[in-house]
Order: sequence, then C-alpha cells, then structure tokens
Amino acid sequence: MKKTSLSFFSLLLSASLYGQESDANASRQTLEEIAVQGARLPASAILQSDLLQSDEIELREVRSLGDLSGLSPNLHLNGNGIKSFGDVLIMRGIGNTQFFGAPGVQMYVDGVPQGNAFSYGADLYDLESVEILKGAQGHASGKLSPGGAVNLITRRPSDTQRSKVSASYGSFDTQRYGLGSSGPLGDDSSYSVSAQHSLSDGFLNNTAGRDNDSESWNGRLAFHWDGGAGTRASLALSFTTHELGTQPIVLRNQADFYARASDMDEYTEIDQNQQSLSVEHDLSGGKLVSITARSDWDMNPNLLDLDLSLFPAATSSIEQEQSIWSQELRIENNEDPDMGWNLGLFYADEEVEGKATRFFLTGLTPPFPTSDTQVTSYVLETENLAVFGSFYKALSDQDVVSLGLRYDEFENSIVRNKTSQLAAPVALNKESDSGIFSPSLAWERTVNEALKVGAGISFSGKRNGFSAFSDADANASFGKEEITSFDLGFTYRPSENWTLTVTGFLNDVDDYQLELPAANTDYMVVNVDEVSVYGIEVDSTHRIDGGWMVSLGYGLSNSEIEDVTSLSATGSALANLKGRQVSFVPHHTLSATVTKQLDNGAYYQLGTRTIGETFYWDQTGVNTTDVIDAYTLLDAKIGMVHDGWQVEVFGTNLTDEEYYTSLVSSLTSLGAAPGVAGSPRVIGLSVSREF
Repeated sequence: MKKTSLSFFSLLLSASLYGQESDANASRQTLEEIAVQGARLPASAILQSDLLQSDEIELREVRSLGDLSGLSPNLHLNGNGIKSFGDVLIMRGIGNTQFFGAPGVQMYVDGVPQGNAFSYGADLYDLESVEILKGAQGHASGKLSPGGAVNLITRRPSDTQRSKVSASYGSFDTQRYGLGSSGPLGDDSSYSVSAQHSLSDGFLNNTAGRDNDSESWNGRLAFHWDGGAGTRASLALSFTTHELGTQPIVLRNQADFYARASDMDEYTEIDQNQQSLSVEHDLSGGKLVSITARSDWDMNPNLLDLDLSLFPAATSSIEQEQSIWSQELRIENNEDPDMGWNLGLFYADEEVEGKATRFFLTGLTPPFPTSDTQVTSYVLETENLAVFGSFYKALSDQDVVSLGLRYDEFENSIVRNKTSQLAAPVALNKESDSGIFSPSLAWERTVNEALKVGAGISFSGKRNGFSAFSDADANASFGKEEITSFDLGFTYRPSENWTLTVTGFLNDVDDYQLELPAANTDYMVVNVDEVSVYGIEVDSTHRIDGGWMVSLGYGLSNSEIEDVTSLSATGSALANLKGRQVSFVPHHTLSATVTKQLDNGAYYQLGTRTIGETFYWDQTGVNTTDVIDAYTLLDAKIGMVHDGWQVEVFGTNLTDEEYYTSLVSSLTSLGAAPGVAGSPRVIGLSVSREF
C-alpha cells in the first residue's frame, strides 16, 4: 500500500469524524478530558508495566533518556555521548544495534511512535509521567515492539490557565531555562506549549581541540479540540536543535580519566522535528483512534578524531538524514472490565540517507606520508505494513485471560556506493522482505484484595536489514531476529501505602542481531544462532507516616550467547563468542530513593542508581578487558515549595564516580576500547515559578 493513499484515507476519516455524532457520548466533555494529548498506550498486563510519576522524575533529575537507566529494573541506555545517535536502549536484554538495526524497545510520546533508536529525542522536559511496558507490546498499538515500549507522557492542559518558568545553574557552567504554559482557548479547545534551552561548557580536560561544550533548544506546541459530539483531536508540533563540541570519548587506563586531545575541532549538529495529528471518536462501547505522524531527523555532521590524539592519522565525518511517515488506525472496545478487544492497522515508510567520509594515514614512506580517503554514500528504505489486535476475557471473578496477535510485513532496500583512493569503487543494490508473526497470551488471577499473580508467553522479533558500513558485500545483510518470551510474577498491595511487584522472565532468542565492529573500517550486524536472557525484577514503593517515601527497583539479567555456528567476519571466526555475556546488556540494575516531605513545603531526597558489569565484544571474542565494571551514582536534592515558588539545591554523581556510559569496541586498535565518559559531580541550584 502506498503512502499517498493511506494519507488520503486518514484525512478523509478525520474529516468524516468531525461531522458525526455519537449516541454513546453526545454531551460536551470538560476541558480536563479534552484531547488525545497525554495518552497512555492501551492496557498491558500488570506484571509488565511500570509508571514513573512526575515527582519521581523531578526528584531524580531525569533530564535525558540516559537518566532513566536503572530507574525501572532492567531498563538501560548505553549512551554514545551525542544525543541518541549510536545509543543502545535495552530492556530485559532486548535492544537495538547502534546504527542500522530495528528498535528492540520502541519510543512513544503521548502514544505517537518515534523513529528508530538514533533519532529518539534524548532531552526530556515538561513530563507528567513515563510509562514503561516490558515484553512484546506490538498487539496493543503502533509499531512493532518486541522488547517493550517507553511512552513519554507530557503534561495535560486543564480547565484553568497554567504557566511555569524555570532556571537552573550548575557545575561546568551548566544552565537550563524552561517555559511552559497551557490552558483553555475557548469552550471546546485548549493548548499547551513548552520550550527548553540548555547549555554547558563540558567536563573534559582538553589539551587541544574543542571542549565537549553543548547547546540545545527544544520546543513543543499542541492544540486540542473537543467538539462535544464524541470527537477529540490533537495537533502536536515539536523540534530539537543540538550542537556538541568534542564527543566525550576518552582513552582508557590513562592517568587523567577526562583527558582529551585532538588535532581538529570536533563537533556534531543535530536537528529534529515532528508533527502529529491524533483523532479519537467515541463509538458505542468503545472508540476509533487515528494517529498520523511525520518526523525528520538530520545530523550534519558528526566529526570525530578517530585516533584521539594530536597526530593527524584518522578522522571520521558522518552526515545522515532520516524521514519517517506513519499512520495508525485502531478500534477499541475495552470499557467492560469483563471483556474487551482492539483491532488496528499500522503503516510506516522510512528513509535513511547518509554519507560517511573516513580519512586514514596508511604509511610514513618518505618523502610524503601515504593516506586513503574512503567515502560511503547510502540510502536505506523500509516499508512496514501491520495488522494487530488483542482480546481479553474474564473467565471468573478472579481470572482474566488476554490474547494478542500481530503480523508485520517489511520491505527493505539499500543502495550504497563506496570509493577509495587505494581500491576500486564498490556498489551495492539489494532488496529483501520479511514477515513477523507476533502472538501473545497472558493470564492474571486476583487471589484477594492485596495479591495478584500472573503469567505470560509471547513470540515476536525484529526485521532483517542491511549494514551500510560493511566493507564486504557478503556481510552487508543480516536476518530477522526471533524472540520467545516467558514471564511469571505477582503484585502485592496490602495497603494504599505499599506496593511490591516481583517478576521472573526468560527471553529465548534465535538469530540474535549482534553489532560486530570488525578490523579496520568494517562494521556490520550479524546473527548469532541462539541467545538466552533470564532474570528477575523487584519493584517496591512504600509510603511511611511522617512524609517518608522509599522506592526500590532491582533487575537481574543473566544473558549468554549460547550457540554460534561458523559465522565469520573478515576471516575471523566468531566461535569465541560462545558462552559470553551479550554486548550492551548490564548484568543487573539497582535503584533506590528515599524522600522526606515536610509540612512546611520543604523536602529532601537521596537516591542511588547502580549499573552492573557490561561487556562490549569485537569480532575476536577475546577482548575480555573491554568491560564496564559495575558503578553506582549517588544524587540528592533539598528543596522548598511556597506560594508557587520552588527552589532546589541538587547534586548528581555526588561521589564523583568515574564511569563510562559505553565503550567504542570498533577502536580497539588504540588498545583497550575507548570509553564514552559519563558526567562527573554536578552541584547546582534551580528556581521555578508556577502561576
């Protein structure tokens, strides 16, 4: 099906809905219920869902996707240091590869699907909550989500005007300014607008080259309409601009952890914008939902000194653009707690166009050094058409069973051309398609008012595709990944003040898509035969008399590459990977928060986040020292709220832990794989005023 026909159908549907009336809801709703904005995703099994509320987000200084790592058990982001380009978002061992694979965990903003991993908006602001759904979610809505979904829910407008301004200042001349406003525009419409400007001088100790200074602008504008005849609509517009100096990649095992030197001024520029139209129309016992979204992401360029030194031996420049258009149509009938269903269609068209230019000094033969400049230009296209649905039924007063079904059809293509001063040009033009069937079955039992138990099984996967950075044509293609998941657990809530959820899970993965940095300039995604990830998650919140609240989240992921056949890359066997912990997957996560709220409006908070041991394998499988050891970050905050004012003194990484957010195993030629340095201690003051 072509994009143009679906777009026309969506507009026709939206127009027809505006002119209809619903017998189920003919009266005008209040402004608090206007709009799809702030929408949660369709209901998931209770053992698979986690919701971080706005107070926890603010108290823990969650300002980026990386700050979410560990706050929900077994959720982790390997940060590449340049917003989300090259990031790997992992949930229960399922994630994406750095550049060319499909997402394992899908991102949403107010129920609107975002792009692939490298185009996620990394800055978080003006959030009401963060919804985290674990396990395959593709039967419920939108894009295929084999590992889970993260839905960022922005603040919802009410029937009164609300405005807020904020400013903060911290170490390294780190500044952040925010503005938000929302409220009614009339009897049947409302708006919300928010903007954020942040900048920093950076924390690297540069002896040459540009610092890792940064500056970002973010904005979001939404209009919401409710005509009172059962139809609601939201139009949302958002943008991001970001400029970064030196990427915080540093050599490991050096005396000064943050030391950096370059023979050039490195920098990265990223621009992103998205537009979405969401329409809901009430039906008898349910509703019809249409979500149309378009997004553009542009990086021009990412410039990196590959040898991380003053010697002009190697550089990399990557320019990349991505455009995505998607359309979702969904009918829901889930008002009855005893039985409900949903049925939907989803279409997406994605194009990635890029150019990578790499310079290498190949020798020092007199009288002049010899060098090579390699230029790889590429266009990758993916079309996705899917049908999905789910059904739940109460078998008794205690037992509920739910069934989910989804089928995706993918068409992928690559056009790539590579030139080199030392070799003949190489051209590649390939196409492929694949289908993924994703069934799921879940059961929940209410034992009593305090205890619920449940179990689930699902089958899902990730599409096949192409690696544009592979030197060898034979290694440019990778196959689809197939995931069988099991979970079992319980939720115990003896009172309004205490909740405990414990879940065990197993992900058995065939043809696991593994990022594989190979020799020289080669990069590819390969399929290893079998990977297993099993573990446990414990999530507890306890409110104690006197204004105390204690939260604890622990996740354990035992991941292992169980079987590797005679795969090879540039002549190197991969058999050494057998038995290894999977790259990018931390062994465990731990989060703890203690908060005290005083009657006079004062409060204080102490929190820790621990990320367990994480490996980063290259094609040899013997680089056992390329591992990030477990580290713990301590943060704290003291604040006061009075008459609309809020003043806080905050600190992050108070113990000044030296840690990496990721390792760059494609640069093991420099010795130990360089690391992406995490931020040292930051102390700051923030002030906000709401009126």
